[in-house]
Amino acid sequence: MKSFIAFLGRALISLIFILAAIHKFMSWQGTEQYLNQALTGWVTMSVASPSLQHFFEWALAHTFSLLLLAVFVELVGGLLLFTGLGVRLGAFLLLVFTLAITYTFHHFWNMQEPGREMEMMNFMKNLSIMGGLLFILARGKSDTCSKKDEPKA
Repeated sequence: MKSFIAFLGRALISLIFILAAIHKFMSWQGTEQYLNQALTGWVTMSVASPSLQHFFEWALAHTFSLLLLAVFVELVGGLLLFTGLGVRLGAFLLLVFTLAITYTFHHFWNMQEPGREMEMMNFMKNLSIMGGLLFILARGKSDTCSKKDEPKA
């Protein structure tokens, strides 16, 4: 039963990434436009850090490559989690990806209403996903608890 629950947990968390990768691939042009808009927003903001400003300018010039990388990471990381092969690698890839995406797209602290509350909810959702990925990263494909993890009688 624990093996099935562990698989189900990995499968459910991986689905959001696998389906997102497929969606990005199937609607490439629209996704690339969305990425361009987000990066343009960062470039036009007065970012306190010149290095960060330079990074977003570089990213804007390389949206196609970044989108290709995003699809690859989401698909490969999601499949590694789903299949149980390379679980820690998959969790790590998806964790780094989610961290970058959360900062880039859900920066509610720079926004005004309308939209600020929705972006804060998306930010919190991504934090929850990152929490699940951290748990998987720590445990690997562990389908059972060790003796020290079992409750004391």
